[in-house]
Amino acid sequence: MPRPQPNCRSGKAKTRPCHQPSLRFLTLALELRENIYAHVVHNQSSSLVDLLLVNRQLSREVKPFLYKLPLTFDGQSQLFNWLSKVDHGHLRHVEEIRFKLHDIKPDEIVGALGKKLQNANITSASGSRGPDTPDNPYFEACRADLRRIGAAFRLLPNLKYLTILSASERDSQPHHRTQDAFSKLVGQCFPKLKFLTSEEDQLPIDFISGKPELRRLRFPATTSSDDEETEELFSALSLTEIEICRLPHHTASGAEEWDCVTPILERSASLRSLTLFERNGAETPNLAAEVFVGSRNALKRHKESLRTLKLLAKPGPEYSADEGSDPVHPEAYCAAFLAQSSLIHIEFSDVWMSIYEHLPRTIQTITWRLDESPRPPNVATSVARIKKMVTHAIQVRGNPRDPKFPHLRCIAIHLDGYFPSAEITHPTHPSNEILMMARAKLGELGIRLDWKGWEGVPTL
Repeated sequence: MPRPQPNCRSGKAKTRPCHQPSLRFLTLALELRENIYAHVVHNQSSSLVDLLLVNRQLSREVKPFLYKLPLTFDGQSQLFNWLSKVDHGHLRHVEEIRFKLHDIKPDEIVGALGKKLQNANITSASGSRGPDTPDNPYFEACRADLRRIGAAFRLLPNLKYLTILSASERDSQPHHRTQDAFSKLVGQCFPKLKFLTSEEDQLPIDFISGKPELRRLRFPATTSSDDEETEELFSALSLTEIEICRLPHHTASGAEEWDCVTPILERSASLRSLTLFERNGAETPNLAAEVFVGSRNALKRHKESLRTLKLLAKPGPEYSADEGSDPVHPEAYCAAFLAQSSLIHIEFSDVWMSIYEHLPRTIQTITWRLDESPRPPNVATSVARIKKMVTHAIQVRGNPRDPKFPHLRCIAIHLDGYFPSAEITHPTHPSNEILMMARAKLGELGIRLDWKGWEGVPTL
């Protein structure tokens, strides 16, 4: 075999260099690059700004990505200030905002209108508003402020996600007439909106109008609009998901509100997902009773289409749907609805454990929440309930010829309210043995058991 010839200059044998293609960042798929940007934002947002200085292509790519990130505006002043600084050519990329409406700040208004406010002795500290008359400078300033908000909203034509934040008692509370006008304003903007969340429970229902692409709505299901107007607007929508969330709230002075659960369910298109969430301290308790008892006839319209149901509200005490009628237990009506439904997934808190035996044959996944807060750790109680659940699952699936839940594939248990997430799988933890036994027993039936730490409940 001939030897390699030495290099005449170095005296070393010639060898063919091995070239490996180098992976360059810009050769990655755009979706992958955006995932990297999101990771950078989550871990070190300041580094993302540095990417703008690398080269022109990265600058052109990162700027739209920055505008796609969720934006939060705690008051219209923040929105106006932001718009004064950004490149309006990129506003078409904005897809999600969270916005809180504040009252006007008379002390900051200048010009002729500012002088009128001063002459009328209307300041932020005084709180004096007077009657809503054409010559009242306070309401004149409110209308001017709303016009500016409308102009700002119309600069965001491609918005898909909107959250209307509720003003707290520490914020400057807008007048209820301003709230009414703001609701109409939202209804006139954002025609491409797909997901809408409203924390405010005294808004007129106008804010959902003009939204042909709206698919998911989360709001308290209370409004200052009457049933006729509510039914008309919901009939025009094509919603597939509704989340009714009752939260402690502070109602604006002079506002009136009514529950609108029944007209919503009566006029909505066939729903695929319904969530009932009620936080402790809500001023209108017993949401589940309103839905399953008070609105049972309207709810029947969705028993064939509904695929997901989340019960994160307490059943409450006995409930009378009509004046003079006998009180009933909401769990019984819920169980009757479930038995006739075509649900695929159900999620329920511990207080709804009794409905486990009434689930439809179509059920595929169950999420059982033991993480309801506040609740002290109680290993003995939770272990006993897990045993009961596994025993029941074995009973209904034990006979392969006639299984009660032929499609059930996964049961997920959220445990953090009882067991800290880091301790669940620790060999010495009291829950470990029963959880492993439960997973093994259910595994024999073809059911996967997952247990998780706290992931949170729907929050607005």
